[in-house]
Amino acid sequence: MRTSVRVCVVVALSLLGAAVAESVNPGGSTTALVLLAGAVALGELVVLRPPHRAPLPLAYAFMLVLVRAESPFECFVAIAAAELLVVPLRNGAWADRATQSGEHFVAGMAALGVYRIAITVDALTPTPRMLIALALAGVAAILVHEAFAYARARRIPPFGGADLALVASGMLMAIGFRGVEARESVGLWSVVLFSIPLLAAWYSFERLAVISRTSQQTIEALSVVPELAGLAPAGHAARVATLSVQVGDAMGLRRRELDDLRAAALLHHLGHLCLDAEEVRDRPVEPAEVADKGAEILRQTDLANAGDLLANDGVPVGGQILRAVSAFDDLLDRDLSVRAAMDALYSGPGFLYDSRVLDALDRVVGAGVATTLVSAG
Repeated sequence: MRTSVRVCVVVALSLLGAAVAESVNPGGSTTALVLLAGAVALGELVVLRPPHRAPLPLAYAFMLVLVRAESPFECFVAIAAAELLVVPLRNGAWADRATQSGEHFVAGMAALGVYRIAITVDALTPTPRMLIALALAGVAAILVHEAFAYARARRIPPFGGADLALVASGMLMAIGFRGVEARESVGLWSVVLFSIPLLAAWYSFERLAVISRTSQQTIEALSVVPELAGLAPAGHAARVATLSVQVGDAMGLRRRELDDLRAAALLHHLGHLCLDAEEVRDRPVEPAEVADKGAEILRQTDLANAGDLLANDGVPVGGQILRAVSAFDDLLDRDLSVRAAMDALYSGPGFLYDSRVLDALDRVVGAGVATTLVSAG
């Protein structure tokens, strides 16, 4: 089901629920509660996708309004209802859908608990106390969200603009909905008004994701050129890129470093195209020549960091990984078994491959993570 269709379903159900609540209790708080629950459900379907980390649902901003505006029980019911509503509307297996909604519900409850504790501290006057409590509640929700992400990926994400946008917008919505120190508020209009900058942030991240995908597709297309020219085995670049990222991940490289490693692995034969055709025909081209030419090309683009991984001067860990994995795939292409290929790498001169890289490669392949990938084709 397309996102637009799911959004329409949530909007329709929210408006229907609000109409029923208003007819049963005209002018009561139930109508606003239903609409806020619907906003949380909508926020589950529209997410911020910052680079190098798990997506963040806009729902966390709307949860801050509930945390401040309603009683703990009403907040609990509204968030639970919203999460139950979106379970059938998510993509993926039912177990994954339920798990995701459960994690976000826990994050909302963490925000509620932190707010209720912080708002009781008497060290500050009411307004600063309320602002600090809202900020802490928003941070608590995001920390719980990232804790679940860390449990899956074992990687600490970078914090940045997406977190600030969620917390700041949620605070503004909450303040506008109920006002400050009994001063006049704008009610639900604050939720609509302060959703606009949050939606602008969402649009910006979506455009960034499109640009990133286009860049990746260009890199992947270029990676096939040396193979089509007969300068590298078919599928070699893709296999090396996949396995290199797995090895880099096992060695604890950061997400940005893994992206650079993947780009370098996909394009590590690109330099072959710059060598003279006669030279290619008359004698084997040295891998160092190919690497240096590729580094020279990439260093003139936004992929300069990837170019550094190809160069033969001062090879960093990522470059060591790429060298070892490329040699490993070449050995498999000669019909060696995985174990024989690893033994051949271990038996080479110590200066060729970093022993830590070989150990990580051995662990990854030995764990069965990538054996099928690297032996395919």
